[in-house]
Amino acid sequence: MNVISVIKDKIRNAPEKMIPFRTYMEYALYHPQSGYYQRYNQKIGKKGDFYTNVSVGSVYGEVMADVIWEMIVKLPDDRPRAIVEIGGGTGQLSAQILHYFKEKRLLPLQNITYIIIESSNYHRRLQKETLETFRDMVEIRWYESMAQAKKEIPELRGVLFSNELADAFPVHLIEYRDGEWQEVYVTENKNSTQKFSEKLGPLSVPELGVYIKRENIPSLEGYRTEVNLAALQWMIEMAEWLTQGYVLTVDYGYERKILYAPSRNAGTLLCYRAHTVSENPYKYPGECDMTSHVNFSALMDAGMLHGLETIGFYSQQQFLIQAGILTRLQGHAGGDPFASKAAKRNRAIRQLIMPEGMGQAFCVLIQAKKTDHKLACCRPWDF
Repeated sequence: MNVISVIKDKIRNAPEKMIPFRTYMEYALYHPQSGYYQRYNQKIGKKGDFYTNVSVGSVYGEVMADVIWEMIVKLPDDRPRAIVEIGGGTGQLSAQILHYFKEKRLLPLQNITYIIIESSNYHRRLQKETLETFRDMVEIRWYESMAQAKKEIPELRGVLFSNELADAFPVHLIEYRDGEWQEVYVTENKNSTQKFSEKLGPLSVPELGVYIKRENIPSLEGYRTEVNLAALQWMIEMAEWLTQGYVLTVDYGYERKILYAPSRNAGTLLCYRAHTVSENPYKYPGECDMTSHVNFSALMDAGMLHGLETIGFYSQQQFLIQAGILTRLQGHAGGDPFASKAAKRNRAIRQLIMPEGMGQAFCVLIQAKKTDHKLACCRPWDF
């Protein structure tokens, strides 16, 4: 059954013949058989739907490897430690990190397990193929969820990291109309080529009201925005699992004062298909990626309440420069700049750090629990 039929059945079986947008987005992206992330097709890169930091080149993975290694070696080696990537995608970032470890002769890893938490069967298969060459140098484990991983590793010591993950969690859509906050629901559209339409209704869960008040979202007529309760639960789950170590989060997003500015009255929800951006999430359900910007202030607050201290929050430009990416620039002797590996690498660095590239599009959050906070990438920004 395709995802459109699945969603239609869900709507038809709902008491009011409508479902919260969050439910619609969850099915469109994560349905086990026909959701976007479960489909067996390329999603990242030139032949996919969008680019990521990782697809620009290996230099991003090299910098991340340096940062992760600095973090992991700060933890005492008398007990097991783990490096955990949540939402590993194709496995390309993990491959870049482990390849860099190999080049630096840090493999085989002693008393350190490499863990990938990935809900998609398709991506787990790709990851295992991509990382096969490292299996004899490091213990690599896969889990479908943090809950599954915690059954085998109840207390985690190490580094948890993610790259462009929380922005794709299913979100509630809310809108201020007629003097009150309402939620966006999805209904079946029987008289149009577009199979679904929207309808406003009451907030589906009480947590939405609490969030709206806490975040001080502007009560302006017609103001629409997203609420990512799943990201908060994800942060709490990481904080409760980690007994000692670091959490490193890279994603699209803002602090609350920017994300919920009065001028940002249409929200940030976007869809990506074949490198074309759309604001219409109903045109290609199951065939496009859907994202919304992350509320980093809320993630910091949720982490703090559960023992994670924020030790760094930067634009990607700031983070990568502090982590030494400029030292990776290479000289080249002219000629065809598109044929030179050094020139290509330098272009990748530029794309990663320049404001008009990815430098201001992404933010980096670093949190810690029971650790030495002195990290090279967390020094004060002085450029």
